[in-house]
Amino acid sequence: MNSKESPLYLNYSENERDSEIERLQKIEWDLLVIGGGITGAGIAREAAFRGLTVALLEMNDFAYGTSSGSSKLAHGGIRYLAQREFGLVREATTERNWLRDKAIPHLVRPLQFIYPIFSERNVGGRQLPRSKDSVRKIRFAAFLYDLLCGFHNYGSREVVKEKSLRELEPAFDSTGLVGAVLYYDTNLGDERLTIETIWDGLRTGLVCVVNYMAVTDLMLDSAVKICGVVAKNRIGPSDEAESIQVRAKAVVNATGVWTDRILEMGQKPEVKIIRSTKGVHIAVPRSKLPVNRAFGLRSLDDDRFFFVLPRNDWVLIGTTDTDFSGDPSECYCNSEDADYLRRTVNVLFPDAKIENDDLLGSYAALRPLVYEPGKSESEVSRKHLILERSDGLLTIVGGKLTTYRKMAEDLLLDHLKKWIKKGYPKFSTRKGLAKVPYTVALSLEDWKNSKVVRNSTLDSNILRHLYQQYGKGGLLILRNLEGKTQLIERLLTEYPTNVCPWILGEIDYIIRRECPVHLVDVLARRMEVAWLVHPKYQGKIAGRVAQLMTNILGWSEERKDAEIQQYINHVKRNSFFYEGEIATS
Repeated sequence: MNSKESPLYLNYSENERDSEIERLQKIEWDLLVIGGGITGAGIAREAAFRGLTVALLEMNDFAYGTSSGSSKLAHGGIRYLAQREFGLVREATTERNWLRDKAIPHLVRPLQFIYPIFSERNVGGRQLPRSKDSVRKIRFAAFLYDLLCGFHNYGSREVVKEKSLRELEPAFDSTGLVGAVLYYDTNLGDERLTIETIWDGLRTGLVCVVNYMAVTDLMLDSAVKICGVVAKNRIGPSDEAESIQVRAKAVVNATGVWTDRILEMGQKPEVKIIRSTKGVHIAVPRSKLPVNRAFGLRSLDDDRFFFVLPRNDWVLIGTTDTDFSGDPSECYCNSEDADYLRRTVNVLFPDAKIENDDLLGSYAALRPLVYEPGKSESEVSRKHLILERSDGLLTIVGGKLTTYRKMAEDLLLDHLKKWIKKGYPKFSTRKGLAKVPYTVALSLEDWKNSKVVRNSTLDSNILRHLYQQYGKGGLLILRNLEGKTQLIERLLTEYPTNVCPWILGEIDYIIRRECPVHLVDVLARRMEVAWLVHPKYQGKIAGRVAQLMTNILGWSEERKDAEIQQYINHVKRNSFFYEGEIATS
């Protein structure tokens, strides 16, 4: 990898990937992390900040699974208070505040939520039951929510009555409202948080990361202790790929829903650890669902909790929570999943009438919950658990996106610290050591005062987008536009900039610096294009981005065509609502 002027300017494209694979094999790493989601990313960053050398291997792309398929929130989990998960809520709200205020404030932004409480009422000719929660109970929960994070929430909580809520949210049917609690959490781009966490570790010079590198076996020394892994490169013809050995003093399994697959290597576990539950989301234009704040709602079907989340000029609805037993790579949103969400939204927002033609896109992902016999999907704890096997394999399971840093710290301080007596390299054990701003962190004020922003002629919506997604990286994107008119071009002009702000300059930045190997990596796991643009436009987008990747990475025409088709297949699988063709010209 190449650096220029500052660690911020770290280049890592597919063209540098082979050299990183060679680097993997040259030394014995202090720590090897299997899994490139937010949990593995957090561990790599935490360990590097404490002085350890780290290798991170991901069998698919970074953020491939849950870490690009969440509700896009850093939140404390106010609903977990009902399960008396006070420690988890305290931990999550504290970490949320760090992300919002210091770590990466351009990406993690405050969002006000409404939690409504109803009496029995008739809405649209349908008799609806009273809410199981009371205003008094939710008011107290909101107080606890603030208390557990030391009253460092973004804004104050309040309770409003029916008339006030009608004024705040006229699209919402407030009939029978007893009261609504308003409180704050934050939204984010989960895929961007994962990428920036990995790259923050990379910038230390102590981390080596490779995507599409599948661990196929665990290596054992003469004492029958794990001393590394055998891995296989998944890029290129599979019959030509050679296995490599990566040596490490300690190995961590942080593979989420794939945890049991790694645990089956070396020793056969008696029971499965992971209970995978499916969560789906659908996206609609904000003009179709004109909400000013986020809503926490209870399904009219089964009383499960889900969100309505406005972000810029679109609204995300989700998530579901149902058991899933299939291949994690074959998890998609279907019509039944969407209908479950729409039934409640279309009753509580009577003018919405969301149908298939109104959807921009959808996505689905699995939660890696820890088995807890006798509990329903929604009742399973989101606490994390760290296991140590007799051969030394460490496994971290459960947890929440918001608590990834704390999970990493617990792993290092509560488990690896014990190994120092066994000859493991010494590292800093100070708590909160990595609780510092990310390299790309940038305040809105500093963004606006930057000369390159002040001099830019780009649309204000595009500038807002570059700031929110990339922080200091957005400044680099703007500098790179100078004299390059092609990079100023918008990715898609069929939508206005408030809906479609993407430009080719940011895609150039991603290709050269964030090691996307496939077209789908760019559009689904570096950006949110795959589910925010209607399928009928996706073929045009695929062609433009694939050509840019061909120009930068030297793809053949055959490779380019294959990448376009692979991406279109991905879009089709996630577009149950669209029956038309996806033209590529």
